[in-house]
Amino acid sequence: MLVPSPWTTPHPSPPPAYHVGSSPPLFPPHEDLVPSVSSLADIYSASELPHQSARWAALEARFRALYDRQISFVTRTPGRVNLIGEHIDYSWFPVLPMAIPRDVLVAVAIIPAADAAADGRIILSNVQALKYPTRVFNTRDFTDPFFPIPTDKHIDWSAYFLAGLKGALTFSRLCATEATPLPTMRILVDGELPTCAGLSASSAFVCSSLLAVLATITAPVIERSFLVNSAVISERALGVNSGGMDQAASVFAIRDHALLVDFRPLVSAKPVRVLDTVPRLCFILANSLVSVSNRTETGPDRYNIRFVETTIAAEILAREYSVGRLEIRDGFGGTLRGFYDKICERQGWAMGDRESEERAVKDIVARIRKTFSKDRYSLDEVAEMLGLSTEDMMRKYTTRFPIRATHLNLRDRAQHVIEESFRCKCFSSLLASSTTNLRALSATESTPYFDALGELMNASQESCSSMFACSCPEIDNLCRIAQKYGAAGSRITGTGWGGCIISLVRADRVDQVIDGLRKEYYSVQHPEIKDISEVVFQITPSNGSVLTKGTGFQM
Repeated sequence: MLVPSPWTTPHPSPPPAYHVGSSPPLFPPHEDLVPSVSSLADIYSASELPHQSARWAALEARFRALYDRQISFVTRTPGRVNLIGEHIDYSWFPVLPMAIPRDVLVAVAIIPAADAAADGRIILSNVQALKYPTRVFNTRDFTDPFFPIPTDKHIDWSAYFLAGLKGALTFSRLCATEATPLPTMRILVDGELPTCAGLSASSAFVCSSLLAVLATITAPVIERSFLVNSAVISERALGVNSGGMDQAASVFAIRDHALLVDFRPLVSAKPVRVLDTVPRLCFILANSLVSVSNRTETGPDRYNIRFVETTIAAEILAREYSVGRLEIRDGFGGTLRGFYDKICERQGWAMGDRESEERAVKDIVARIRKTFSKDRYSLDEVAEMLGLSTEDMMRKYTTRFPIRATHLNLRDRAQHVIEESFRCKCFSSLLASSTTNLRALSATESTPYFDALGELMNASQESCSSMFACSCPEIDNLCRIAQKYGAAGSRITGTGWGGCIISLVRADRVDQVIDGLRKEYYSVQHPEIKDISEVVFQITPSNGSVLTKGTGFQM
């Protein structure tokens, strides 16, 4: 069997894309609304319902015990994994995430002004009270949407709620003729996402918090595109230059689908069905248990540096090859996709054509390696290549999102982005082609397809480890073990430097892969863990953000 071309059209009539921006949407308006549901079956699959039904019932009981009143509504936002396309979203290249069943719930009771309990306070509590202590805020402190959020060395858990609150106030007041004051609120948060596993727990919390406040102070009908845009900017209030993948994946997600998230010319999320293969294609998530501080705390040493390196690389390349001024992303700087597109336009390479795409990637990588002859440049050398003084370069690129570095790696970071973007395109097209090309194939006949997907994931992991330097020894070891026991491919998912791996596995090999990880990783590295079901488990694509009204949630 020939492996389907990455440029094979996956469907005669592709599903509609969800677009974010000021232009009219290319789909019926109701499809862009955050769903308001009354049944848990509208959120979770049949296999997840027993656990989630008990969990939601416990949330309702806990809420009553804490606040002696009923829940007005619950907002729910899932975490996400990125199947492929790591650290390329902020260079405006497409990525392929999917939402997972584990999520963040924000239960809210709105207390009317006439109620005796209306004391002008927001009480924010967490189901995990010992780990996340209750916080109390006065609504009068939020009359100005530009209130500061403390972002010192240690970020309190409530900062993510405040980021959502800030975004909701800012955007609701931009859209309203008259500001709506915040009412007295009682809130209880329940999150099933590990905070250090690379599953975007912080973004899910910001999205759910933002949705909760918007539902409180604006009309109950909220556009998903509006929620995504607002959540991206809200999280930046914490000093994190989010590319938008996390928010789009969590908000737009559709059960049984991954999302091909693109950022140009508008942010869009196109569903790609992933569960129609025979034998069934499965994904296993494994937590390395390497603690990774959130991006707000580690950004200056890791995440922000990568963003600065790729931005500066793009602008130096544009200057070197005289392609003109690059389109500026969010008022910060040009992107590698901007440079890539300009070179392709100059050379007359048609995007969507396999030969042109492969030629473009090879050509751009050759230009990168020619321009950056070494892997480390001092800040003075970088400034000289930009035609700026060191002070001006630092002021322009390291003030908004601070970094701690004396040298920058421009060559390897840029090469990773270009090659990873190509891997993402190949992977998403192969994945989409499964619905038409694989249903009639036997296990033996489908092996080349699984192998092709796996090779792309493994190449991505190698690049993340050696070129982008966002992996770690434990992650590399987990990937090796998973592949040894039958995974077609394994790679890091999330911001990196720890967290989780995602493995592509045939259904008939799931148990042996999980058993292999137990024997060779967890029994050796973490013998204290007796039940690994919380750190290694199969995942399926989940639905995205929803708003659930009232209490007594039905199955």
